[in-house]
Amino acid sequence: MTGPIWARQAIALAGVLGLGGCAIGGAALVEAGSVALVARFDADGDGALDAGEVAALVAAAVPGKGAELEALRAGVAAGYWTRDCNRDGRLTRAELAQAKCG
Repeated sequence: MTGPIWARQAIALAGVLGLGGCAIGGAALVEAGSVALVARFDADGDGALDAGEVAALVAAAVPGKGAELEALRAGVAAGYWTRDCNRDGRLTRAELAQAKCG
């Protein structure tokens, strides 16, 4: 699916589920998202994302070339690394799902 079409379909699905009383809370969505990110980008299968895997995630999220996109990718990666609460250089599903460390 392409970006805008996929986004519209996701919004429509959320609306349909909400109308049917099947909406899930924000925490459940964040948990599902963190599980999906690790499942998709954990190339070595260790259950967490290392620096190379986070770089692959960010490159997939922000494709293209140019100084502006490189700066954007650096900012996105830095945002992800703020979630590395134990500073071990790996992002686990639990760390990704937390709103902040502590």
